[in-house]
Amino acid sequence: MVPPRRVVAWRTSKRWLDHLDQRGELLKISRPVDVQFEAGAIADLLVKNDGPAVLFEQPRLPDGSISEIPLAMNLFGGQDRTLRALGASHETEIGDRMVAMMKPDIGLYMRKPWKGLPLVRDALAMPPRKKRKGNCQRVKLPLDLTKLPIPTTWPKDGGPFVTLPLVVTKNPKNGEHNLGMYRAQVFGPKQIGLHWQIHKHAADHAAAVKEAGGDGRMPVAICMGGPPELIFSAISPLPDNLSEYQFAGILGRKSLPITKALTQDLMVPAEADIVIEGYCIPGETRLEGPFGDHFGFYSLTGQYPVMHVTAITCRKDAVLAATIVGLPPMEDGHLGEAIGRQFSPVLNFQHRDVSSVHLPMETGFHNLAIVSSKQRYPRQGRKTALGLLGAGQMMFLKTMIAVDEGQNPKNLEALLDALNSKVDIATDVLVLDGMVADSLEAASPYENVHSKLLIDATTLAQRDPRSSNDPLEGSYSQATPEWRQGIGTAPGFSGIEEVLKLEHVTEARMLRDSIMVVTTHIENSPTPRDGQDESNDAAEAARRERISQLRKSIWQLDKSSSLRWLFITNDDLDLHCEKARRRLLWQLTSRFDVGRGLMFDEKKERLCWDATTPIPSEEYGVRRWPSITLHSAETLEKVAQHPELESYEWPPHLSFGGPQ
Repeated sequence: MVPPRRVVAWRTSKRWLDHLDQRGELLKISRPVDVQFEAGAIADLLVKNDGPAVLFEQPRLPDGSISEIPLAMNLFGGQDRTLRALGASHETEIGDRMVAMMKPDIGLYMRKPWKGLPLVRDALAMPPRKKRKGNCQRVKLPLDLTKLPIPTTWPKDGGPFVTLPLVVTKNPKNGEHNLGMYRAQVFGPKQIGLHWQIHKHAADHAAAVKEAGGDGRMPVAICMGGPPELIFSAISPLPDNLSEYQFAGILGRKSLPITKALTQDLMVPAEADIVIEGYCIPGETRLEGPFGDHFGFYSLTGQYPVMHVTAITCRKDAVLAATIVGLPPMEDGHLGEAIGRQFSPVLNFQHRDVSSVHLPMETGFHNLAIVSSKQRYPRQGRKTALGLLGAGQMMFLKTMIAVDEGQNPKNLEALLDALNSKVDIATDVLVLDGMVADSLEAASPYENVHSKLLIDATTLAQRDPRSSNDPLEGSYSQATPEWRQGIGTAPGFSGIEEVLKLEHVTEARMLRDSIMVVTTHIENSPTPRDGQDESNDAAEAARRERISQLRKSIWQLDKSSSLRWLFITNDDLDLHCEKARRRLLWQLTSRFDVGRGLMFDEKKERLCWDATTPIPSEEYGVRRWPSITLHSAETLEKVAQHPELESYEWPPHLSFGGPQ
């Protein structure tokens, strides 16, 4: 059912919660629930079952007391729910409105002036509206962060984390505000850590404050809750000349009310539920983490800025909004997919060759992108992909696959078909060494740097030198298999029964005629629950030798080089369980490093993709390997005692998330 179109913003988080409640999409739990581990596990179970949002009316703090502020989670868990939160009637409405503002159809508006009224409305909604005192300041709370129902999600988390923070900073040179979403770890009553990476605007502001001198203090505010458009604004890939406050006005079709912070020279959203004010001293850091992050691992600890709290205020009806991130699918996946869909028209406008883009939530968004590209001239698809690698946060991508314009990038079965029939390993697989990486990327030997993989799975353009068409006079043709030219079918591998007989092969499965995945048992491999910090050079050497032997043994069975794609991963996944491919997608991308795990045969006709868990090693340059985000047995037992949750089960293909 298509949701009804709204013409106004939700204005407050309370209105959004009331809407969910009225539709039967809000589970209220009135009994005390621990904010440490229990609340997050309940939210995890609900999101993995496409369940409702949940409101914990009596969140119990670690000291045993009950917070007067309720805790809400899974507010955006689902495609339809995120669409309604945005107030959009379809999945590209916001992007369409943005493009209309970026390139207005002047001719149409001159002929039919009324057609321009929505554009005028959006333009008038952009400037934020200042209020003398915001509702976020109605109640002054004690200067004690530990009294807020901030959840601790995972057993190895460094402490409680604000997981939906709206972090407000200001450029000291021009006063422009930025609203970013950087997780925040509670260190104590008056100190909280801010995980802004070096690529973010807040880091730029900190550098500018340090350069400017003065007292060296950088004003910061952490806001929680408020209307949904605030949250979407904080995570949206906006151009530098459009502020998050302006974009929130566009989303809500009405100017966003902002107000002066009580103790800092900042403007904060007036309708936020909770505002934490304070300052950072650029250069002052503290060890932050670990934290169960969106890749499904605990992110490694690091030195990050410290915020000193000077005020905590809230609304009279405040609710603390939080989310849970970890082994996908998670709520952040739905948020990310919604942003991707809504901004696709803007991406198309900025990169005219792009038809559509899909970042599967199972890959943590930054591990894989599938790009549908126009293909009018030779190599247009890879040109499109290279252009996107410099577009905003897509610079963090590890692997990008270009497919035909008419192919739906969300269709993973069609993707396998394309890899099988349209990729000649020798000419369609490109490696880009030493590129920008996400700070949370664990598989790379280096922080913030890794190699990238670009795969061209598009149909050959007419004038491609590899096509079956005669080249222009004076030009040459490039030797290419006929199946890559679209003549006949690609050769297939029929020796899976022989593969299953090989030593060290646990399971094998053909995904397509030329694509096989094999699982194997690796001795001394880091365990999902514990990971590994200590270097073990001998074990890593043995793991590499195992993969090398397995690869050679399998390729020796393939005399015709028909098995062009060989994926190898650990045997902690049942390849034949329900929805195994979804888990496999996570496994193949999260454990894989292009520089370490990509191997070709001598003729570069075949590719081996090693996605077994690396073992920390100083000799081989493997960093400590993080553990996977898993709930404790005690927490799972608590969850099982809630009668409201009896109908929900942990998905079998994500056994890491449930009972072990």
